[in-house]
Amino acid sequence: MTTFSLERAALEEILAHARRLHPEECCGAVVSAGGRDRVWQFTNIQSRLHTEHPGDHPRDGRTAYTPEPKELLAVLRAGEAPGAALKLFYHSHSVRGSYFSGEDRARAMFGDEPAYPDVGYLVVSDARTAGEARVFAWSEEGHDFVECPLEIVGG
Repeated sequence: MTTFSLERAALEEILAHARRLHPEECCGAVVSAGGRDRVWQFTNIQSRLHTEHPGDHPRDGRTAYTPEPKELLAVLRAGEAPGAALKLFYHSHSVRGSYFSGEDRARAMFGDEPAYPDVGYLVVSDARTAGEARVFAWSEEGHDFVECPLEIVGG
């Protein structure tokens, strides 16, 4: 099982992003480069999609997220730069705490395979415990996402 490390400052930035957008979910990514974790905050366009096409998007930003496509593309490119790696995607759960939902699993898959098998999925929430953060990653053995240890590093 993979242990994911995350700089304390990066986690604090992610939690601040979640608190700022509450009650809507936030979303973003972490790219590691040069030994540092950089947080990329995405715009959650889920409420806009829901307003424009409620039949196709029955949930709004309070219970779902969709990253702005250009921002997602930028982080994918940043993760491919020499010496860089896409480390984590993250989002918040405003109501029920940090867990990997069926919707989260569906978004992380491409057909019956993980879209990003080496990337962790961090879910943060203040709903059950302030600053709760849990990370999930693909397990080839179990053919599913499992919770992995999260090590917070730095001051």
